[in-house]
Amino acid sequence: MKSAIFSSAIAIFATLATAVPTAAPADIVARDQVKQVILSSAVVNIQEDAANTPLGVTYKAIVSRVNGKHNSQALVKFDFPDGLTGYKCKLDFAYPAQFSGTGEIQVFSIGDTNIENATFNKRPFRDQFKGTFRVAGWGEAVVLDASGLTFDCPAKGAKAYEVVSQGDSNEVIWYAPGGGLRIDVL
Repeated sequence: MKSAIFSSAIAIFATLATAVPTAAPADIVARDQVKQVILSSAVVNIQEDAANTPLGVTYKAIVSRVNGKHNSQALVKFDFPDGLTGYKCKLDFAYPAQFSGTGEIQVFSIGDTNIENATFNKRPFRDQFKGTFRVAGWGEAVVLDASGLTFDCPAKGAKAYEVVSQGDSNEVIWYAPGGGLRIDVL
């Protein structure tokens, strides 16, 4: 009996050992490869239910959708310092304050960095899809689509992005600049 239990335990451990991944996914960057982290300089929430009301700059970003409506999106601005020419930058997401539903968010570049007075009906146009994240815990978000997350760092200046809900009955909240969308300089 004891030898059967022991043999079963060995078989289970052997199976678990072979299930451990041998390489990290391509979208994960080791912390020692990150040269600098650029945190957001401004966050503006825009809400479908207050479509013509500018909500102004805030520290609490809210991205949500309930039953295909009541959309709340976040416009996020970053100021790039001098000296980044030749480096790669990567959008990343971590440390939400709250999340529910699918926890999935999409990021788009937007056509203007003047976001301070934006409303749901009057905002910079969505330019390019950058990627999709799934917020599944309190740390780093899972990258679902990294197709546009990495780009050449600009020489200097600002860039802005729109973060939107992916899926219905979804909510992701973070406090900027310490959490949420950020840029890693590689």
